[in-house]
Amino acid sequence: MIKGMFSESVTATLPTKNGIFRIIVWPGKKGQETVVLVTEHLDIKKPVLVRIHSECLTGDTFSSMRCDCGQQKYKALQTISQSKNGIFIYLRQEGRGIGLYQKIKAYALQEQGYDTHQANILLGDKPDQREYSIAKEILNKFGIKKIKLITNNPSKITDLSMAGFDIVEKIPLKVKKNKYNKKYLETKEVKFKHFLNKNSNNYYVGISDITDVDQIKAIAGLIDKKIKDQFLKISIGIRADSSFLQDTAKQKNIERLFKEAEKYPSLLPILQYSFTKSKNYKGDIKEITKKFPFIKRVRLDDVISDHVDILKYSSKLLFADFPIKDTSLFLLENQQFVNVVLKNKVLISLSNSEGRKSTTKQVNGYKKKIILCLNKGINNICIADSLGQNNVVTYFQIKDYFKINFSIDADITLKTHGALDMKKATSYLKHLLNMPEEKKDL
Repeated sequence: MIKGMFSESVTATLPTKNGIFRIIVWPGKKGQETVVLVTEHLDIKKPVLVRIHSECLTGDTFSSMRCDCGQQKYKALQTISQSKNGIFIYLRQEGRGIGLYQKIKAYALQEQGYDTHQANILLGDKPDQREYSIAKEILNKFGIKKIKLITNNPSKITDLSMAGFDIVEKIPLKVKKNKYNKKYLETKEVKFKHFLNKNSNNYYVGISDITDVDQIKAIAGLIDKKIKDQFLKISIGIRADSSFLQDTAKQKNIERLFKEAEKYPSLLPILQYSFTKSKNYKGDIKEITKKFPFIKRVRLDDVISDHVDILKYSSKLLFADFPIKDTSLFLLENQQFVNVVLKNKVLISLSNSEGRKSTTKQVNGYKKKIILCLNKGINNICIADSLGQNNVVTYFQIKDYFKINFSIDADITLKTHGALDMKKATSYLKHLLNMPEEKKDL
């Protein structure tokens, strides 16, 4: 099947300690040729075991104990060989894409106490500069569509899913920690959200100000079978304040909205609760959980005092989202607040008043806040505040820079005359669901 398949490639048999493969090499800059190892019999009618491995000279060749790359390479090749139906794609993007020279400079910074994430940024590089366009091209040339992906990296899963590949199974690569790689592995887990735990990498696209059942039905109809990323859901934001606790009609409508949204697996309803009219914060939360058991998730809007106490109390009863504006960034320096966020997996929603009409200023403003969060161990983050259909480029730039699946909330940009504009919301969702393949041109 492989011989003569690609006119520009060369292929031969490669016997290894892990089994016999066919090796395929594409021409390129000397020392940077693309390499693929394929099992002798490849059946693309069945799901194919795939490992996309980025080059690591120190780990792959010299068996460095500072990272897990060499061990991952060995385990992946062994697993693929045993499956008899797999492909190992070796991408020449050393040091998460920054190159060997920069990588060793990063090592030197790590010896001063910085982690890999911080070191790359200090050197003027992205935390992770890798991209997988070549891998996707190779998979397409083989005609592979259904994949059992060997990875700990949710961003890689999202990237391939959005490119049209069906990830039927995620196979983690577990490597034991040692005194040399302990901080490295912890950084991958916290700052890149590697190591797949149940629901740990879910993220959402938010549509706020839902007021009637027909809007929910329209959104569900639009996205049905179009969300390819298994981590992604559409958040249905339903606004309320303390007045609804005394208004039977509002209560019944909110219940209808929640019940309707719950019918669709890809939708996630949330009560966006404003405390501007509240006299008793805790009393409101307690009454919501008592009277409306169908409400499982709440965004705590307009909290101006007692932030830690309110978040701590709310998190005991509900899944909480907490918006942080520029004026409340001081909360990220409050260790008690951070501890509550981490313990209860609170979603931190970051707004940004800097450069609303400038993509560059928006991106830089968010970068600073996100780095602040990540350095505190907070990686469950939402990008919010006026990122509507005309500004989603900012979202994809941020996502590409950090290689994390951030949530996004369009908020006011989808309104017309104060109400949700479904035409704008539809355009916005279509843009977000189709745009990831365009981010490499940003």
